[in-house]
Amino acid sequence: MGTDIASYDYCAAILLLIVIVFYFRTSVHGTYRVRIMELIVVCAFVTSLADAARVKYASFGAPSHTVFLGLNLVYFLLLSFISPLFLLYVIATTDLWHRVLRAKYLIVLCALPLAVHIAFIVINCFRPIALEIGPDGELVYHWAYVVGWLIFVFYTVVTVVLMRKNIRPLDARRYTVLSVPIYIVAAGIAVSVIFPKHHVLCFMITICLLTLILINRRVEDSIDVATGMHSFKVFAEDMDTNFKSGKQMEIVLINISNFSYALRTVGYDAMLRMMAPVSSEILRIMRRHHAQFMCYYNGDGKFAVELSKKQFGFAHEIADEICRSLRQNIRIEIADFELEINTCLVNCPDDVSDVDSLFMLISDLDLAGRGKGVLSASSITETKEFSMKKEMSSIIDRALANHYFSVFYQPIYDTAKKKFVSAEALLRLRDPKYGYISPALFIPIAEKSGAIHALGSFVLEEVIKFIASPDFAPLGIDYIEINLSAMQCLRSDLANEIIALSEKYGVNPSKINLEITETAGVYSQSKLYGNISTLSEYGFSFSLDDFGTGYSNLMRIASLPLDIVKLDRVFVLMEEDGGNHVIIKNLIKMLKNMNLRVVVEGVETEEMVESFVQMGVDEIQGFYFSRPLTKSAYIRFLKEKTA
Repeated sequence: MGTDIASYDYCAAILLLIVIVFYFRTSVHGTYRVRIMELIVVCAFVTSLADAARVKYASFGAPSHTVFLGLNLVYFLLLSFISPLFLLYVIATTDLWHRVLRAKYLIVLCALPLAVHIAFIVINCFRPIALEIGPDGELVYHWAYVVGWLIFVFYTVVTVVLMRKNIRPLDARRYTVLSVPIYIVAAGIAVSVIFPKHHVLCFMITICLLTLILINRRVEDSIDVATGMHSFKVFAEDMDTNFKSGKQMEIVLINISNFSYALRTVGYDAMLRMMAPVSSEILRIMRRHHAQFMCYYNGDGKFAVELSKKQFGFAHEIADEICRSLRQNIRIEIADFELEINTCLVNCPDDVSDVDSLFMLISDLDLAGRGKGVLSASSITETKEFSMKKEMSSIIDRALANHYFSVFYQPIYDTAKKKFVSAEALLRLRDPKYGYISPALFIPIAEKSGAIHALGSFVLEEVIKFIASPDFAPLGIDYIEINLSAMQCLRSDLANEIIALSEKYGVNPSKINLEITETAGVYSQSKLYGNISTLSEYGFSFSLDDFGTGYSNLMRIASLPLDIVKLDRVFVLMEEDGGNHVIIKNLIKMLKNMNLRVVVEGVETEEMVESFVQMGVDEIQGFYFSRPLTKSAYIRFLKEKTA
């Protein structure tokens, strides 16, 4: 009966026991992929024990032929489950259930071979068609044994075909990861055939599972530490795969819309601790509904729950319960701060048809008004603004190619000279389809796509050409202000570009004032300071725009070669509300004592003009004097004012 050594099986069993403890403790439970992997690991563990038992029993002389045959049949039966379970794992990992379920005859065809194999094992207990013990105590193999291995190969081939057809075209990396176990098991089978005395198959399956878990760890168990949910990286990968494969999804989006404000109010640590009870409450509700789901934490108070198809019928009920429960039960204890929760139910692909639109919807959900219940995704996605955002990258490219961008000028009034001595250059976009599009829509997307550099260069050249034109000198304008975005300030060649343009058109640098925002210095202060220093030494002046809306830091103001500070419209609103007059007046006085000129933006009434003149501001800008004008309209405006 042989004297084979079961060392490989012992090693396999020990390794799999470690995997069981590790994987079961660290995985996010409640998903098909995790449950199937758990079944595979347990099945492989029991199979390795069965293999070790039959080999060791044979080394003892196998006193009972019946026991020896039973151990071999159990081993052969358990081994037959691993291949179809791996097929299910591939389907679950790549979320191809929706495609498989469409062709139910394929499910029957795939289940039938395993059922036949189980039937062969049962029949073999009464009549030897697969295995039996020969007169000399050795195993005798029959035709059903060969069929069993053919069934094993059948499931492997089906898995390979499924991956080549559905996974490789969408995700080459995941295809490679899932292909590795097949090659490892094939190598194990080859070794078993060539060296039958070495029982390495279970050991090779164990190596296969270890490799799969470790390589696929980033996809399978990339967990956010604070919440215990899948991270944004996993969310992005899963959603990209799902949209490409045409999967229908119901997703519950949960945004803490006042997360940023709460973060500034109670601090990072308190908000980080708050994410744990929020995620626990979401998970509790999902488990109460006995739902199959995938939960993700996408950072900044944004959660997403993908429901399985079984829950589609009562998805709104689940979303509504999550919304109500979070609003009623979650508070920040140290400040009794109430979180504002926006919940939205998204049907894909009806509401959104691609991953970029989904991410855009998640961002826009913060801007939606806090409703009493669950928001409908269509109430956001069917708006003109959302459609524009969705197409914005192509709109910007089309505008750059067809010259749809133009520069407008908003006059700035000098309170001492009592005339208009400067203007702020503002970029405007008029699209043939949507008409004028607000910079608040296209600038953020241009910054993300990198198109902001082309837009910035366009504005710089247009303004410098205007200053160099014969129309400019008669206007008596001291300078034109040009905004520099935060992304432009990161360019190491920004200073060289501006200097080169001024030299190309023969423009005196004193005629140009460059505006930077308070937040620009947050990204890379060294590059910002380097560009400003170079341009300042060349003769360009600088102003700090939107003062009061960002990270107002007087030390930063003092460290930069600034000439002007522009007070944001928020100060106008404060003055209109009353009660803050002393604060604003002393702020203006302090800035002027630092030898800075003070400009106030957003003034719309005569009362506010008079109030800020009395407080000592140097210049005023706002709709009270004029809206932004085209170049020709701006020239006419100044001529009329000086006539």
